[in-house]
Amino acid sequence: MQGSGKQLESGHSIMRGSQQFQSSPALRDFMLVPWACAVALVLITTLSTGSSIFWVLVPSALVITASLSLGYEKYQKREQSSAIFWSLCCVAGFSGCVVSLIAYAHFLSPYNELGSGATYLDMLPSQSVMGATDATAIVFAEGTSIDTTRTYGYVDARHPDGNTYCVAPVSNQWSMREPGVQFFAAGMNCCGKRSDFGCGQGGSGARGALILAREETADPGFQKAVEGAAVAYGLQPGNGYLLLTMLQDPMQFRQDKLDSAMKLLLIYVLVYLVIACVTGAMAHSMSKR
Repeated sequence: MQGSGKQLESGHSIMRGSQQFQSSPALRDFMLVPWACAVALVLITTLSTGSSIFWVLVPSALVITASLSLGYEKYQKREQSSAIFWSLCCVAGFSGCVVSLIAYAHFLSPYNELGSGATYLDMLPSQSVMGATDATAIVFAEGTSIDTTRTYGYVDARHPDGNTYCVAPVSNQWSMREPGVQFFAAGMNCCGKRSDFGCGQGGSGARGALILAREETADPGFQKAVEGAAVAYGLQPGNGYLLLTMLQDPMQFRQDKLDSAMKLLLIYVLVYLVIACVTGAMAHSMSKR
């Protein structure tokens, strides 16, 4: 009977050990599940095309919270292997959240913002800005350029080493002779006090533009620069004038933002797969000690 009891006890012990072994995540799980969690978060953000920060923060918060909760539960039960596994998932959640925030802030949010308004084509620089109140991008008519001869750079006298706020009228051969200005090319730290305007992309002949700011929402430094240009060159800024970031093709610029987000996703998928395989293999080995 004693021998039978020992055999029974030994059998229970083997069964418990077998169950614990079976419940422990496999090596492929250590490698692929955290990777899949991280990639899914970045994929959700990319597919949202910057429509809302909700799709960046909420999925990440769910993955991180769930992983932390399950990892702590397994730790309390002294299930070391499972606790390490969920810790890897939590780290993957943080990683996916960071990359998602980068993609959202630098690529997807600008992409969405540029698509939220109208794009006006073949606009004349003499046209009233009141006709483009809903614009996010403008392509001016042929012959339009930045009048660099009327560049004005404003620096706050109280902070002579601070930023230079640069403005220059957008005009054509007819509006150059008129004092009224509806559109100003603008930028920071890209001009001299009265010359060398180099803001934007594509040089002074760029006809495309993104809306940088409107008169009522412009940084006070830009407002002072426009006022200074008005005094220096006898200009008459239009009511509600627009400050523009000049470039060659605003539509292509917008598409490039989405393309960059897709490239970031692809690079992240490949790079994090390598990282997840290495860390997963190391963590799986440690969990078996």
